[in-house]
Amino acid sequence: MKSKIVNALKPELETIALLRSNTKPEGAIQPTPGKYVCIMSLFAQVATKGKVVVFDRDTYGCPGAKAGLGFGSAYGEAMGGYDTFAAFFSKGLEDAKDKDKYLEISNNANVHVRKKLIEGERFHTSREKAYKWITQDLPLYDFPEKYVILKPLKDVTEDEKPQSIIFTVNPIQLTALMTLTGSIREGVNDTITPQGAACQMIGSFVFKEMESDNPRAVLGMIDLAARKTVRNILPDNVLTYAVPWKLFLDLEEEAEEGIFKSPLWLDLFY
Repeated sequence: MKSKIVNALKPELETIALLRSNTKPEGAIQPTPGKYVCIMSLFAQVATKGKVVVFDRDTYGCPGAKAGLGFGSAYGEAMGGYDTFAAFFSKGLEDAKDKDKYLEISNNANVHVRKKLIEGERFHTSREKAYKWITQDLPLYDFPEKYVILKPLKDVTEDEKPQSIIFTVNPIQLTALMTLTGSIREGVNDTITPQGAACQMIGSFVFKEMESDNPRAVLGMIDLAARKTVRNILPDNVLTYAVPWKLFLDLEEEAEEGIFKSPLWLDLFY
């Protein structure tokens, strides 16, 4: 699929489409069943090398990505359940509801995860706040399709309808995208910056916006865990800007005569 926005931005990295499907693409990269992996490392393979990646309910990488991709939630069952994750996302052992149980889970984890479990990732100020985020704030979906696919937008065919279009851009390109979105949306809160995992910022939070008559874009890669994972693959200065399909089509229409024709953009970019 050709995109007027991509043509104007000329991004160094691929613009990516997230699709749901019951058909597995041939030759796609897929995680090993049951293996823990941050799927943003695979996202980076799509962005930098134009690969196609596929996930299913046995190969989603980690509990956060199960929620992010729309395969339901593993927070209640993996690694001791909600109480473990609530402590993990806050101050670790210090915040654990059952410290003996939490310590046992930590001691059985690999060295890398063990340290984070003990100290906590500290994405939330307290176990209570983290618990609320897991059980109430994070949009959760369990779609009927078997697969979730990440592929370059340029390879999307006419009969495919992505759920999320993800731009991986530098600050100047991001500025143009946010201006473009603001130029067509009513109101002033055109882009959301949710607290969550990077995979959720290209998936579940975008799925939530799909339900709106006036959907917003989702700014992503504001996740230190994902940043650490992809640091040797993606530049530190890039962010993701994910939009629901409906918003993408509206942005494409405006792209022809909108901000990309402004002297401001032309002076900055050319």
